[in-house]
Amino acid sequence: MGLKKIAALLAFSATVSPLAASAQALTADEILALLQAQRATLTAGQGAARTLEFVAGSTPATTNPGGMALVAPLPGDAIAASTEGAMIPEEMVIDLTIFFEFDSALLKVESKSQVDALCTAITANEAALAATIADGSEAAHGSYQIIGHTDASGSVAYNLSLSQARADEVVRYMVRECGLDGNVLQAVGMGEGRLKDASNPRADQNRRVEIQVVL
Repeated sequence: MGLKKIAALLAFSATVSPLAASAQALTADEILALLQAQRATLTAGQGAARTLEFVAGSTPATTNPGGMALVAPLPGDAIAASTEGAMIPEEMVIDLTIFFEFDSALLKVESKSQVDALCTAITANEAALAATIADGSEAAHGSYQIIGHTDASGSVAYNLSLSQARADEVVRYMVRECGLDGNVLQAVGMGEGRLKDASNPRADQNRRVEIQVVL
């Protein structure tokens, strides 16, 4: 991808997601522009390593039968996140407002239009990538992480489990209702591990679904 196109995408991403201050509702076109800006940034090697920093004084301790990493109150430093993604510039972060039933992974009806917009954006991005196969300048398809985040209400282990279940449900909807290829979607639960507003751990903006391109 040319430098001029990368610069244009970066500039446009700042207009559709100003500092990504909180979770939001975006159109399919806005999501698509941000996905393309993320890919351009990562392709150019500008993304920083993503790390997951658990709440103070806690670190993964064991694993339950379902494979979910549990967290016990033991001293520990930040650990690498369970994701292959990179930390992208804040203005390119896609944090969507997707509502679930209380204490549940069930999508609320009013959130389905936002997930549908995400599906449309990914479908368009996949088509754009496929069109570049002839000149060999891009991969034939992308890969996308659907990352669930919670606030700090409840236990750390519970929040990890809930965020994973919600990310899984979004991916299931995208495959079942939108017909997307599940092989390009990765559901990741972050729990309260990376709060958007760390100064207010229970703030609404900490409860969000983040979408990120993975190379």
